[in-house]
Amino acid sequence: MKKLFLNNAVIRDTNLSDYEVAVYVALRSLYDSQKELQYVTYNSVVFELYKNLQISRRYLNHIKFALNSLVKNGLIKKIDSISATEFIVDMSGLHFEQNSEKGVFYTAITLEEVHRIMNIDTKKDNFAILRYFIVLISSICHDKGTYDHSDCYGAHTDFVGFMTLDTLADWCGTTKARIIEYNSILETEKMIYTYRHNQNKKDKKTGQIMSFSNHYGRYEDKQWIIQFANEYVATYNLKETETLVKAEKFKINKRFAAIFNLLVKDFDKYIDNFSDAELIGTYKYIHNKNLCNEKKLREIEEGTVVYDDIIGKIKNEDLFDDIPCVVDYVNRIADKKRSMEKRKQNLVNIDAANDNWGEPVSMEHDFCIEEILDLPTEGEVQNEPTLTNIDRIGHNDLCKVVFTPFGVESKAGDYKEPDYKEPDYMETNTDTHGECNHGIFCVTGKDSDYIDIDDLF
Repeated sequence: MKKLFLNNAVIRDTNLSDYEVAVYVALRSLYDSQKELQYVTYNSVVFELYKNLQISRRYLNHIKFALNSLVKNGLIKKIDSISATEFIVDMSGLHFEQNSEKGVFYTAITLEEVHRIMNIDTKKDNFAILRYFIVLISSICHDKGTYDHSDCYGAHTDFVGFMTLDTLADWCGTTKARIIEYNSILETEKMIYTYRHNQNKKDKKTGQIMSFSNHYGRYEDKQWIIQFANEYVATYNLKETETLVKAEKFKINKRFAAIFNLLVKDFDKYIDNFSDAELIGTYKYIHNKNLCNEKKLREIEEGTVVYDDIIGKIKNEDLFDDIPCVVDYVNRIADKKRSMEKRKQNLVNIDAANDNWGEPVSMEHDFCIEEILDLPTEGEVQNEPTLTNIDRIGHNDLCKVVFTPFGVESKAGDYKEPDYKEPDYMETNTDTHGECNHGIFCVTGKDSDYIDIDDLF
């Protein structure tokens, strides 16, 4: 695997175009420090970049112009032209040595990485993506790393970066929006891995929330990046006014938005670059956003500027109809909803069926609650006291109830005490469940205050 050592001063020079940086990369691959002069052709530059000669005329013209521009800028010298496409070149100007004191640093990438990027099937400019990848790798911190916990003496370094998107955009001479798109493509191609933190810093006094910078690097260093990011947050020295809070879904939603935009631009080329989970997540994000905007429309007068602005934010979801995993997900949700509705309806039908108590049966006597509680229940003896002529609601005559060993007698109005024989309470009866040995007694409203319940038993 051939390594290419690139001068950071060149790759971050915003005066150079993406094509000039790419040709510089190809020339560094062709460069041989043991040779004073070298033979270079346009096709040799193309082959170093693509590992083949299949290139459009437009890009070939860009490479020709870039090579000539590097000659004008003094990076290389054209000694002789053998033909319109063949040259003898002095590339000694490409030589450099790292010198931290003088601010000379290098970035190392592999020729295989160059070939992979230049052969990505995308409508974005591969030259711009290549330059961004090189700048991204150049931002990796060489003295930062993490310990290998399987070896207490071993440390892994030179694999993680944490520059902001704004900084990377400045170094590339491009915009933050394009950086986000390039990240999405490189992550999909598993060229890079980005760790997005699930915690933020919050100022206790002002309430301001600041996110941790993403940690990133080559995809093959994924496990080290994750470990470093987790250790970074764990050992981060918060100020006295700061605290850790759970991060919002903003970064994740930006990822879904970027995926959706890629699918809209070129569905056939990008659809296979994303996992089922990413595609379903993208659908859920877009669908929920549309539902929120549609709800807002119902509250705003049609024809207004605000109404038209919200209309413009509603996305077309038709492309999801051609994504099998999303269609399956939508169908599962619909089936689950129908199943729940069916279960609810079945419960309603069962309740309605159980509510049929038959024809009402009138009671012979209109008893009050206390009287109903005294009625005999199933399993009780049949010779329990029978209630007759019970006072009802609306009757003014006092109803007196007389309990006797032989039953209950009641009479409205004047009460006449019946004849009875006073039992001998001194008689001994060892059968406590036999003959009743309680005397007759009468209870009236005026007597209730004088009754001691304990004396009755």
